Amino acid sequence: MDGKKRRIQQVFVVVTVIGLLFAVGCAASKTTAQLSGEKIFRADKAFLDARDGNASLNAKDALAVAEGKLAKAKDAFGKQNFDEAATLAEQASVDAEYAHAKATTQKSLNIAEERRKNNDALRQEIQQMSK
Repeated sequence: MDGKKRRIQQVFVVVTVIGLLFAVGCAASKTTAQLSGEKIFRADKAFLDARDGNASLNAKDALAVAEGKLAKAKDAFGKQNFDEAATLAEQASVDAEYAHAKATTQKSLNIAEERRKNNDALRQEIQQMSK
């Protein structure tokens, strides 16, 4: 009987350990999925912020790169390739932030150029008045 009891206990321990490993594996997978989903959400927000910040006018190419990577991240997430989705989402976020910064810089350069032209026009007008 002792041998049978010991055997049952061993089987119970093995089944318990396998169950715990399975539970930890599922939790880790869920965490990875959640993390990649959050990264995609942040990338989506960065893309929308860039688009709303005139990147579609002043940084079309950079915004298109971000949009492409975001689409690939969403596709990878749909295929449950969570690591790839997270990596692509991070890249899309960086690309979207770059597009936003580039658009803001270009907008500032355009304003500066317009002011320079206005200053030149005023300078010429003053010169003509002083003659």
